Amino acid sequence: MVKKIIFAVSSGLLAGVVSYFYGDMIQTQLVEDYSKEVPTLAIFISCMIGTVLATVGHWLFTKFIPKFGEVIFGILFAGLTTASLIGVLGFVFKGETTEAHQYIFYCYAMPMHFFPFLAWYSLKPLFENK
Repeated sequence: MVKKIIFAVSSGLLAGVVSYFYGDMIQTQLVEDYSKEVPTLAIFISCMIGTVLATVGHWLFTKFIPKFGEVIFGILFAGLTTASLIGVLGFVFKGETTEAHQYIFYCYAMPMHFFPFLAWYSLKPLFENK
């Protein structure tokens, strides 16, 4: 169980760090600041929550549905990660902004939704019991 906790936290930290550096790079290159819309702490917290919930979900699916749990979990995790993009697509800036700012924000925020998924599956082989 301790191994699963370390796995969840380390994959969340990896996703958070990658998200931070990606966001910083995009903001620097495009001279945009989205720190008010998406605070850095919120990015780290969402990465941690996502990977912890994924670890719990994976454990539950593989424990109670051993034959198909891995496949069902993978499909659900990928589907929920993709579905989380609805929040980004529904976000509208307040005040005066152009359509270009909206599209730049999509390029900023949408890839970050996949970083917990990628970090979780990247570190999974290091923590498997097999």
